[in-house]
Amino acid sequence: MKIPTSILFAICLLTATTVAAQDDAAVLYSAGTVYTMSGAPISPGQVLVENGKIKAVDSVIPAATRGDAKLVELGADSVLMPGLIDAYTQSGMGADSSDEVTKEITPNFRASRSIDWTATDMQQRLQAGTTTMCVCPGTQNVVSGIASIVKTGGEQVVNDDYALVASLCSDPTARNSSRQRPDSIYVRQPTNRMGVVWILRNSLSKVKQGKMDSPPIAEALDGKRPFFIVSRVAHDLSTAATLAEEFDFQPILVGGQEAYKITDLITDRNYPVILGGTTTGSMFGPEQTELCWNQAGILDKAGVTFCISGQNQLEQARFAHRFGLDADKALTAITKSPAKILGIDDRVGTIEIGKDADLVALQGDPLEFTTDIEWVMVDGKITQPRNTTRQAKGN
Repeated sequence: MKIPTSILFAICLLTATTVAAQDDAAVLYSAGTVYTMSGAPISPGQVLVENGKIKAVDSVIPAATRGDAKLVELGADSVLMPGLIDAYTQSGMGADSSDEVTKEITPNFRASRSIDWTATDMQQRLQAGTTTMCVCPGTQNVVSGIASIVKTGGEQVVNDDYALVASLCSDPTARNSSRQRPDSIYVRQPTNRMGVVWILRNSLSKVKQGKMDSPPIAEALDGKRPFFIVSRVAHDLSTAATLAEEFDFQPILVGGQEAYKITDLITDRNYPVILGGTTTGSMFGPEQTELCWNQAGILDKAGVTFCISGQNQLEQARFAHRFGLDADKALTAITKSPAKILGIDDRVGTIEIGKDADLVALQGDPLEFTTDIEWVMVDGKITQPRNTTRQAKGN
């Protein structure tokens, strides 16, 4: 009898969320290679985890440091790397809760209030190795609200009150109309790209002049809060730079599918770029952006500070490497770089003493498309055992 796909997937999720019982006792993980992302890979390597933190990392951790820690041998071909970090996502928000579409400007809308921690895509992200995410409001409004940084392995909010998110793209115009019933919530501005720019500039100007009370916008303009600007095509990215210069703030550019066209401007202003996922199934990217499969490689060569965001981050890194990005830079773009851009590199992004024990175990080269994830660890707990038939050797 054939089992329906929906039932198989439900069984998979149930298995994925079954936490491998662990206490706070010390555990020493021995792997064929440890990618610390803070230096050269250690091969072979060991990582000592205790109380949800990394206590030591080395080729061989001395017995005096190890103490009575349990030894878990992962195998000669095994790899340990930091948990992946997605600097921009709507995972867990759901299609109907990522935007407050009754207004064009909603700076007080907070993403964390709409997160469904049991959502399927949250579990999928965890299974794919993403341990930390910056969950952002959607892009239907010009100023859409406040992003929150969370861990995927449980209802843990790292920073509930993080970046302000604005959309300088065509998205806020998508469902608006000036010829519907006057009581429709979609009879609103903007209806074109020029309107998006006007609303954003007008809002920033009013806050700057004290004519509009909006602490989140004021804090973003004063440099007290990160300011995400979602822009994809080159002329929108240039407009974002113009507004940033006009109102004297430092944006973090999100999407950036055509950022490779204006690298001189971006490097001159030192704007970080959270690069959206590369499209492989069509001739164009989002908003009909020109398709360039080596976006990441071009940004890296130009000296742009960037990271890779979106679903299936490990596959995105593999794709970027295949089309020109250095292997180490590809892994950095989904671990260390997003942690630095988000300002949480003191906790995550690399395997170093004192940082959160967020790890991904694989059997093989992380950038090989045939390499599977064995398990994912968040704060010292293996929350997603991928291969339940493989038993680690305890000692």
